[in-house]
Amino acid sequence: MAHIGSATFTNWNDYQSCIRLVGMTVDLVFPSDVDFKARLTWLKQRHLYLLNGRESVPRIACLSFVPTRAFVSFPTGSTKGFVCGGNEVRVGDVMFHSRGERTFQRTKGESKWGIISVPYSQLTAYAMAVIGHDITAPTVSCILRPLPSFGAQLRDFHVRACRVAETKPEILAHPEVVRTMEDELLHALVNCLIANDNSLIRRDQTDVVLRFEDALVEYVDQRPSISELCAAINVTEWTLRACCTEVLGVSPSRYMYLRRMHRTPAATVAS
Repeated sequence: MAHIGSATFTNWNDYQSCIRLVGMTVDLVFPSDVDFKARLTWLKQRHLYLLNGRESVPRIACLSFVPTRAFVSFPTGSTKGFVCGGNEVRVGDVMFHSRGERTFQRTKGESKWGIISVPYSQLTAYAMAVIGHDITAPTVSCILRPLPSFGAQLRDFHVRACRVAETKPEILAHPEVVRTMEDELLHALVNCLIANDNSLIRRDQTDVVLRFEDALVEYVDQRPSISELCAAINVTEWTLRACCTEVLGVSPSRYMYLRRMHRTPAATVAS
């Protein structure tokens, strides 16, 4: 039985809580005081989990993925910058996340994005049936650039499935429909994941910013200086500034301020 839903949000805290339905966590920070609005559609099938998000404003997100499932993310439409770990992901690209990854993702304006998640055991079984060999998770996340036709097919199947979830969810009560939809998406996904044109995400900068994020959690009730935080995570102030600018798009002090400002949201949710 598929678990289906779609809602619009003006409360970013409720929005990020809803994203957690598919086996990932997200903590959002916004670069300015803006009126947040988003729409999220989710579809949990037998094996396949789908998310389709549309956001009205730029944001920074700290993402964490459960290690038992493969996660692939991608822009689903024109976007004003979609940056993962400091690397821009363009429409047509597919981001294959490493197992149990923690990373940062940011946007520079309105954005449309999709996520597909499937258990590694299921991905392995399907890949063996379709291409005759396994697909393993990358040790370091990578941006794949499949053939344009394969990338377009994956986006089309993903958007079509989410549109059904939004407009005709009763159709997904039929097991044969769910099975057909999963087969289409998994086939398109496998075709994209075997792309030879890819670039690895550099982990060093992201790892520094993750250590910075963890230190901020430890100092949650305090106001540490940048120098104190740098000493705690054993990096220079120059290194921290360079990494934050590249990965988060803001300075360390600016990120600290924005993070404090967004710990207590006060908005409403529209269904």
